[in-house]
Amino acid sequence: MNSSHCTGTPISKSWRTHDRFPPVATDAGVGLSTESEAVAAARAAARQALEKSGAGRADWGLVFITTAHRPHFAEMLAAIQKTLGTDLIAGCSAAGVLTGSEEIEARPGVVVLSVRSDSLRGNTLYASIGDGEPRAAAGDIARQLAGHPAGLLVLLPDPLAVPPDHLLHELGRAAPGFEAIGAAASGDSALRGTFQFYGRNVASRAVAGLHLSGDLRRTIGVTQGCQPLGAQARITGGDGNVILEIDGRPALEVLRSRLPPPLADSLERLGGHLFVGLPPDPNLDTIAPGEYLVRHLVGVDETRGALIVAAAVRANQPLQFVLRDAQAARDDLKAMLKRVAPAGPAASVSISTARGAARPCMACRASTPRTSPRRSAISRSRASLATPRSRRCAGRTACSPTPVSWR
Repeated sequence: MNSSHCTGTPISKSWRTHDRFPPVATDAGVGLSTESEAVAAARAAARQALEKSGAGRADWGLVFITTAHRPHFAEMLAAIQKTLGTDLIAGCSAAGVLTGSEEIEARPGVVVLSVRSDSLRGNTLYASIGDGEPRAAAGDIARQLAGHPAGLLVLLPDPLAVPPDHLLHELGRAAPGFEAIGAAASGDSALRGTFQFYGRNVASRAVAGLHLSGDLRRTIGVTQGCQPLGAQARITGGDGNVILEIDGRPALEVLRSRLPPPLADSLERLGGHLFVGLPPDPNLDTIAPGEYLVRHLVGVDETRGALIVAAAVRANQPLQFVLRDAQAARDDLKAMLKRVAPAGPAASVSISTARGAARPCMACRASTPRTSPRRSAISRSRASLATPRSRRCAGRTACSPTPVSWR
């Protein structure tokens, strides 16, 4: 859905006394800038988001910035806060960003979602993960949520610090009753590490996000943005987050057999494009078409012929190699927004945190005043945080990705 349609409609401050609900509005807009000068790009994206929302200022915002702007993240966030008129900003770094109309990859890009609403409230969240400590991070988030109504969490963790499903497992125990969506942050595959944004603060090995609450209904949609690479396979040997064998053969050998020779010998060229798809339920014996979780391929171990992924695996678990596809990402986003969009003139805000590879993308519908509660369609990709709501991980021991370089 094209972000150029994100216009706000002025509302009257008066209503009839017999109306069941007073008029309310949610004004949302998306701004994108590809300017090379970092602070100027941040201001331009934030101004565009405000203009498309029709509001004079924002209550809260979401920001994704490509790693081309890496040295200037803090300055950019400060400029976005000032332009939107709010300190409540969350976001993360990304290898690329996608709006309803354009994808930016391997070059400067910043996308800003601006929201002003008298029914949809947003508060920022942040917790350090440190040395792969999801329990401590989950406890920190739970303390920040104490006293707040159950709502929806938008989480943007560093997948190199902890597998997202392990974080969700611990969060489900520390803060039961909260639904969670989101995506893993990403960055330049040649420079290990991702970054999380909390206000104007920049961190790594952390999780940042939003707690959304209010008089709303939410619909969670899923997209993939990837295409399968060959037939579905089965893990026949694995240990923690290390895949040793696939279909009885060394895992690295199987992967290379599915790639053309120039790429098979230069896997580093596929960083940010090649992933593994795992079943949404770790106990499933097969993967239905399109029903998989996209997980980062963190590295390879040439000595053992093994693959290291950002998730715990088990023997006999199905697996699908997948490649990111830009056109598929756009088509999936548009189709998903169409599926989850509320019927009629109801306003909605759609946040699509695209894939674990984190090409975050955002779009929104025009806000329209009416005399009933708002509906908010908040979408995520199947690759994001394992499940629409916090859930247990079958009692598996947490296993952080092993920092193995591509070689």
